[in-house]
This record gives sequence, C-alpha cells and structure tokens, in this order.
Amino acid sequence: QVCAQLCRRPCYCPWVPPHCPRGSPLVLDGCGCCKICARRLGEPCDFLHVCDQSQGLVCDYSAATMGTGATCNFEDSEEGCEVNGRVYRDGEVFQPSCKLQCRCLDGGFTCIPLCQEDIR
Repeated sequence: QVCAQLCRRPCYCPWVPPHCPRGSPLVLDGCGCCKICARRLGEPCDFLHVCDQSQGLVCDYSAATMGTGATCNFEDSEEGCEVNGRVYRDGEVFQPSCKLQCRCLDGGFTCIPLCQEDIR
C-alpha cells in the first residue's frame, strides 16, 4: 500500500506547528501524524499534503498529466468562489462584511448592500 510506504512510525513532526496563511486551517497530514496547513483551491497536493476538506476540496488527479501534479479542486464539478482566502460553493450566501451580503454564482459573486446609504 502507498500509505505504508510513505508513512513512517513513529511520527517525526516539528515541535512548533506551522503558521498557516489566512483561510488555511491546521489539519493532520495524510499519514495522520503531523499538523500541516491545508492546501487551498488550485494549490498542489498529494497523499501527504491534503486539501481543505472543510471547503469541500479534494486532491484532483484528473488534470495531472506528464509531470504536473495534482491540485486541490472541488469534490464535484460545481464551480465556487474564493473571496478573501475563503471558498464558497455555488449558490452559497455569505457576508464578507456587516455592510454586504453576497451570493456565489457560476464562479463569480454578486453583492447587495445591507445598509441604507448615508445622505449626509
């Protein structure tokens, strides 16, 4: 099995967990040993470097051809939106600030204001 070849026991991990970029949570690597930063949409991935499953991402090997590796992509073929480092699914409604409400649609997003404009 690939898992048995790549995973060493006992685990050898850095003492200090990595500092992840905004929107990338700390998760266990593919061996279930060490904390790593989850990979985000479009980032390279493999068995050890896992994608952010909380965002619905999986390691997509379908585009891996002739020397190019796999990348993180949505689990199904639905498109999504990435806003401020966070991925939203197609049709999802979100609030990037207290003043805006947005909806992800076909890879883009539209927003409406939640506050009336101040005329003064």
